[in-house]
Amino acid sequence: MTLQQFRYIVEIAKHNSISKAATALYVTQPSISKAVRDLEAELGIKILDRTNKGVVFTKDGTELLFYAKMLLEQTESVAHHFHKEKKKDLTKFSISSQHYGFAIEAVANLMNYFADRKYELAIREGKTTDVIDDVYSSRSILGILSLTDLNKHFFERYFTSKLLTFTPLASLKQHVFLRKEHPLAHLECITLEQLRDYPYLTYQQDDMLLHFAEEALNVDNIRKLVYLKDRGAMNNLLSNTDSYNLGTGCIVNNYMNPNIISIPLEGGNLIQVGLVKRNDVFLPEEVLVYIDFIKLALEKSMPNDLIK
Repeated sequence: MTLQQFRYIVEIAKHNSISKAATALYVTQPSISKAVRDLEAELGIKILDRTNKGVVFTKDGTELLFYAKMLLEQTESVAHHFHKEKKKDLTKFSISSQHYGFAIEAVANLMNYFADRKYELAIREGKTTDVIDDVYSSRSILGILSLTDLNKHFFERYFTSKLLTFTPLASLKQHVFLRKEHPLAHLECITLEQLRDYPYLTYQQDDMLLHFAEEALNVDNIRKLVYLKDRGAMNNLLSNTDSYNLGTGCIVNNYMNPNIISIPLEGGNLIQVGLVKRNDVFLPEEVLVYIDFIKLALEKSMPNDLIK
């Protein structure tokens, strides 16, 4: 097997078409088809199913695609590492995070810190599975996510199996995010029963297991449910409707709508916010600076009823 074959596989997945992949790579369609057949023969698997609507990856093909992407990205990382001139004057790394305002505030502080240097940062916001996959596959050098008392033991085993390390930063009570005009906004503590008639906003959709859900709440028991993919939509809906979201309770000034408040959830879980990294990766000084900014932003945004 060769890197070129893997490049063909990734390009086919991008276009869902062998002919379009060939055009994009400036090679002939027969060349790509032969490369795929050779790879299938070498590995003893079927990679693609051909239909009248194009090509579809088989189960084995989808798994191979994951490794192909990972290997190509690692190859690029090696090339970048040994590119001396680029390495001298460019600070470059990627961070993956769940949807946390304090992580973005830390990026803003890092950008100010890097004011006099050349840098290229990639900030990947996504679900728990996205963060873990990014760190495991080395797309990101660091991940920011949270555990709860419900899934902590599951994650400890899962991280061990992936050769990942989780470092806690803070433990907080689960809170309800809602707007100041919400009918429940006057309460000092809110129960799930009191929330039952209001729309629940969540990032959870498409996560493979409930263990990976950001809010650690079983959505099967929710009557009104809205799935979102970014913090902007979350902030806008929370600040303009009687919807709610569950989370850390951290209110990040200038990075959240000022009309949003957080109130402790009665009987809620503990949320442990922390960092995840590969065991075989040593964090460079620039990433350690970012971690210091995360700690600062997290401390500033914590609710008053912080656990520790």
